[in-house]
Formats: sequence, C-alpha cells, structure tokens
Amino acid sequence: MAVDQSVVQSALADYDQARADYMKFLSMDPPDFNAVNAAMVAMDEAHTRFKHAMGDHDSPTRLRPL
Repeated sequence: MAVDQSVVQSALADYDQARADYMKFLSMDPPDFNAVNAAMVAMDEAHTRFKHAMGDHDSPTRLRPL
C-alpha cells in the first residue's frame, strides 16, 4: 500500500502547530485551559490522521478523554 506523503506531511505540520499552541497557551500566566484543551484535541486528531495515513487503521480515535 502506498503512503500518501502529502497527507502524512499535512498531519505532521498540523501536529507541530497544535503542539506549539499547546505550549504557548500552557505557559501563559494564568494558563488558558480552554485553549490548552483545544490544542490537545487538535494534537490527537493530527496524530490519528498521521496513523491512518501510515496504514494503521486500528489506531485510537481519541488519545485522551475529553
């Protein structure tokens, strides 16, 4: 099965952006916990898209409870 590199790269870029947002919102004083949670969800979604693009269709649909 061929891996669609554009989907993989897009998922990785989205994950990197969500992680940067997560760190930014978490380091605020006081932390913006709503934005932190949204960034965590975005990281989970990007990670799941990456796993699916790599052929792992048994990956969890959510990594953390919402």
